[in-house]
Amino acid sequence: MINFKWRYESLWVLLWALGRAEDLGAPTSICDVRRAVRMVLDIPAEDFIQGAKSRPISEILDEADLIYRYDWAVVDARIKGKEAPGHLNPGVVYERHFALNWLIGYMGQEWDDITTDT
Repeated sequence: MINFKWRYESLWVLLWALGRAEDLGAPTSICDVRRAVRMVLDIPAEDFIQGAKSRPISEILDEADLIYRYDWAVVDARIKGKEAPGHLNPGVVYERHFALNWLIGYMGQEWDDITTDT
């Protein structure tokens, strides 16, 4: 159940990639879950699809690169027994890394098999 709840962070990334969320913000706290869910449920599916405007691949790649670096910093801190730098939330960083790796087709992996190598 906990792992499922964390997937809201991945949902937030997907909403961002579809132009539904203006920006991701720093990965320092969990997304507004209620807002994310409302963005999906409060609009008919057909309207949601029609209004989706994929962000340019350059923006998605830039975000994937940034989250990779954040994840590296979080993992490095954990290995050294330190707090994550810059108030980064390790769970948020991981879920964003997961979703962005799926979006960029990292190593051709399917959703259930995505890795977040650092």
